[in-house]
Amino acid sequence: MKRLLIAILTLSLLLAAPGCGRKMYLENRQIILMTGADLGSDQHLTVFTSTPVFSVEAKQKYNISETTADTLRQARSKLDTMSTGPLASGKIQTILVGKKLLQRANMLYYLDVFMRDPKSEINANVVAVDGSVKEIMYANMADKGRPGVVIKEQTEAAFTSRTAVKTIMQEFHQQLLDPRRTPSLTEVKLHDKEIVVSGTALLSKEGTYVTSLNNEESTLFMLLQQKKGQPFPFTLHVPPEKIKAEQRMAYVSLEIGHVKYDIKSKHENDRFAFDIRMDIDVNLTERLFEYNLEKDKQRLEQSLEQELQKKCGALIAKIQKHRIDPIGLGVYAKAFHYDQWKKVENDWGRALAEAKIRVMPKVTIKSSGVAK
Repeated sequence: MKRLLIAILTLSLLLAAPGCGRKMYLENRQIILMTGADLGSDQHLTVFTSTPVFSVEAKQKYNISETTADTLRQARSKLDTMSTGPLASGKIQTILVGKKLLQRANMLYYLDVFMRDPKSEINANVVAVDGSVKEIMYANMADKGRPGVVIKEQTEAAFTSRTAVKTIMQEFHQQLLDPRRTPSLTEVKLHDKEIVVSGTALLSKEGTYVTSLNNEESTLFMLLQQKKGQPFPFTLHVPPEKIKAEQRMAYVSLEIGHVKYDIKSKHENDRFAFDIRMDIDVNLTERLFEYNLEKDKQRLEQSLEQELQKKCGALIAKIQKHRIDPIGLGVYAKAFHYDQWKKVENDWGRALAEAKIRVMPKVTIKSSGVAK
């Protein structure tokens, strides 16, 4: 009887409770799916937003707004005055940052509004633009869809195929604050009027642009970062004399699946040293030359090891040249050599540039496909 009475009272309260006190129609909201910032000709910020249009009467299904300001929060206030409804920033999918802005500014300060405002979307992808943000925002999307959705899908696809990194706002903020590593962002550009993911932008500890990695270098970079999940695809040109093939045909494509890492660090003679060993299982996906894999498997494995080692060495040299640490070797330096790390903590890029870094891949061919 007591349970029945409680159930009746609960039902009565639910029936008496009012619904939403204030209706909010989707057509009257301006939901920001993508925003971008760049430096204008007057060195002020130029800020863009892309919002979907839900009105059935509208011919275009998205709207691009633009304003100039000194800060992103000030830009938001200006954009509010241009909007047909309240702006909502909690659904932002992508944040574009122009190279001009990255070359001049300390991004930690400019991104303060995203981390401080609880309504902001900290899972949005942060993307560097090689060129003008305006060109990306106003690119023709008639055959693709809404820009905010399209660029997010391109970023996700590039990360899945291992041709560019993916960095969300929260990760980017952590990278900027972590003295053991430097930030990296997806990089896009406009090529033949098409938006393409061109690779990865590498930044300094202050968040300024340093250099870029192309798609192949990005794949190698994520391999050294120990990214889990999808396999890493490579096409390598092996020395033709080792496989008895023509120069133009000495190509082999592969997918790197399972990788076992063993990273050793030392500090001797005021210098850090890192040995990065990788036991790599590969599946061959393409071969442009005749080869008896059953008989000479070890020789091909050694050739692949040498090519991967050469490419990794070139990438490491590029990183050391620019005195950055996007791989995160500072994590090992601090963990295993804390006293020496504290001496160079504020100038870790220089210390890494002077370090001896060796990458030693050990390749095992697990599969060559079904072709005979």
